[in-house]
Amino acid sequence: MPTRSGALPLLLALAAVFACNEAPGTGAGKESRAGEAKSSAAAVRVVVAYGSEKKTWLDEQARAFGESGAKTPSGRPIQIELASMGSGEAVQAIVSGALKPHVFSPASSAYIGLLNQAWLSRPAAQGGSRATTPIAPPGEPVVLSPVVIAMWKPMAEALGWPGKEIGWSDLIRVAQGSEGWAAHGHPEWGAFKLGHTHPEFSNSGLLSILAEAYAGARKTRGLSAADVDSAATREFLASVEETIVHYGKSTGFFADKMLERGPSYMSAAVLYENLVVESYRIRTEAPFPIVAIYPTEGTFWSDHPYAVLDAEWVGADERAAAGAFLEFLKARPAQERALALGFRPADPSIAIAAPIDAAHGADPAQPQTVLEVPPAPVLERLLAAWRQLKKPTAITLVMDVSGSMKGRPMKEAQAGARAFLSALHDRDEVTLVFFNNRVMPPIGPMRVGEKRGALIQRVEQAIAHGGTALYDAVATSYDRALGRARGAPGRIHAVVVLTDGRDEHSRSTLDQLNRRFSREEDPLKLFAIAYGEKADDSVLASMAEAAQGASLRGTAESIVQVYQDMAAFF
Repeated sequence: MPTRSGALPLLLALAAVFACNEAPGTGAGKESRAGEAKSSAAAVRVVVAYGSEKKTWLDEQARAFGESGAKTPSGRPIQIELASMGSGEAVQAIVSGALKPHVFSPASSAYIGLLNQAWLSRPAAQGGSRATTPIAPPGEPVVLSPVVIAMWKPMAEALGWPGKEIGWSDLIRVAQGSEGWAAHGHPEWGAFKLGHTHPEFSNSGLLSILAEAYAGARKTRGLSAADVDSAATREFLASVEETIVHYGKSTGFFADKMLERGPSYMSAAVLYENLVVESYRIRTEAPFPIVAIYPTEGTFWSDHPYAVLDAEWVGADERAAAGAFLEFLKARPAQERALALGFRPADPSIAIAAPIDAAHGADPAQPQTVLEVPPAPVLERLLAAWRQLKKPTAITLVMDVSGSMKGRPMKEAQAGARAFLSALHDRDEVTLVFFNNRVMPPIGPMRVGEKRGALIQRVEQAIAHGGTALYDAVATSYDRALGRARGAPGRIHAVVVLTDGRDEHSRSTLDQLNRRFSREEDPLKLFAIAYGEKADDSVLASMAEAAQGASLRGTAESIVQVYQDMAAFF
């Protein structure tokens, strides 16, 4: 993927990567089963691919539905299988054929349009023809939750909350002001830092940049491609994106890390109201509570549609069974349980009550201005604009080439690194660092749009030999990257390290590294991938947490997808 022009090619290309790493219908190993019948051969299996934000509620309801003994009109028991994943990730899997769900329930109806757009535009299957009809009907909402800006309560109060309505423009003024939070009487808070998910993978990220575009265009409905292309919209979008700490695939990840790491990590994050409400039930070390800001320029409902797909693998029995589960979810007990978990019921007869209240950081009278989701072609245009305007990244990719990587481990790691480099944007920069028992000289930095092929070639030419000096490699790479980060604040700076083993030859120690990483003012994050059975993922997780990044674990079968997941942070 040498270029990044157009969101549809991205969806199809990522779908192809996704398809290479999991068997059709598996849902990337995220599937859970509820109500499995004793005679599975007689059961009607219904796979529901859904946005992970409603996992707790859907898990409970699928279990209760199974225990109810529900059957189809033909008398067959119903087996519900849940595949929890990001809404964009699900689109990619369905389009590629890697996942064949009977029901698609993304976080927002925006992804219904994107799925149909990608489905109708995908290449014809071998020996077949291209699809001529959409795969997903509009569906019915099962729960609701507005998209909000979650902010630490004292920071919101410093901006005038709750007496003053706060919007994107207020955040830009704090972020772009030379004094930062000092202009509001709090120099100790430093710069304004924002987080939202990657809009090509996650619903909240897509709706974030859509809300930014509406604010820049000064509209609440009818956003057009011309609006997206206008100088005012592009300038506003770029201004907000400049405040980003990093991106990611999971809205829940930002909620969790914001609460775990506190205000020094992130001033605010684009979340769902239900996650703000849920934060009051979680015991954390956070010094303050978070509150929901409903941007004065307007926001969106995350409407969680339930769409039974019009696909060849959805037969009459599957359709009937999926309909039965939908009716169960719409029934009053399920809707009241959704309210208890912080969602707003899709059933309008159920009054909004606690915990959606001020005591849990929410305002049941909001949102006052609801924005309109534009057609899929406008969303595609917006994603293309975002790729040009997003905060670029400077990544130091640190790869283990020790002797234990010989053979298949090296081939799989190289395949993963290729996928990672292919997923980065043209304006991003990459520095390659190989290590075994010694740390090799850095290669780069290279601008990805100009040197993507050269970077991939260097990865493919790596030879595995020697021991493992993991700590020295991380320490050296971190120090080099930190010097660049301090001199180039307009980028997301990160070190990404892959290793399959334990440290054997370093002078540095883990404690020394973690003390170095604990400097919260450092404009650099560390992300780690533990590869294979020998890798000590607890060590890598410790380093990543100290450096306010994230860690993932990969196997020979999953390493490409793990690298792809890692790329979503940038």
